Amino acid sequence: MTWPILGSIFISSLLLVLVFLYLIFARPAIWRRNKSRISSFYIAWFSSYFLFVVFFTGPQDFHHYPPRIDSPYKLPWKSGVKRLVVQGNRSFTSHRDRHRYAWDFLMATGTQILAARSGTVIEVSDGYDGIGLNSNFILLEHEDGQRSGYYHIQQKGSLVASGDFVTQGQPIALSGMVGQTMFPHLHFLVFNKEESTSIPVTFNDVLEGVPLAGRFYVSGNVQRP
Repeated sequence: MTWPILGSIFISSLLLVLVFLYLIFARPAIWRRNKSRISSFYIAWFSSYFLFVVFFTGPQDFHHYPPRIDSPYKLPWKSGVKRLVVQGNRSFTSHRDRHRYAWDFLMATGTQILAARSGTVIEVSDGYDGIGLNSNFILLEHEDGQRSGYYHIQQKGSLVASGDFVTQGQPIALSGMVGQTMFPHLHFLVFNKEESTSIPVTFNDVLEGVPLAGRFYVSGNVQRP
């Protein structure tokens, strides 16, 4: 699988930054003696990583995405609130393979998550707590068979149950920091009916249709009771 490799490279890069700072501030003698070699290694590593991020991440072809104006989806949080996209589609640490068309929206723990589209709740998992392999999530099925997923919700943070019909803008869960994550956020994506792969979708309340990593977006999803 691609995403464990990308995640390992990303974590290794973070560790390398910490090692670099450690050498400069805690072991200056070692840094001075090996400055040239250490600098060459870091330049090669991070230059390669930068080129990878620039040329091999992000949406590949916007023609694969449906027109924004026809999209039944809206950003899954309260209208008028601005949030950062930490990771977008085909990202640099994960969001590959089955989760290729996923987004990570920065969201404080305990924030209400709204349904991005009306649908029926077909699966709820909210029994886990803390960082680990297992994540809490809610899965909705929509009238055309598409299935939207909301991940990393709080333990016991579901506000709905399997079989419930929810409308767009209805609160369905409380965000959390559960599963494979290093910070609190909402991992959102849409699967095909078989859940074998994620599919490209657009958001009606995003001007460009497709949210991009590193940018802020304001929701137009009106909260409903």
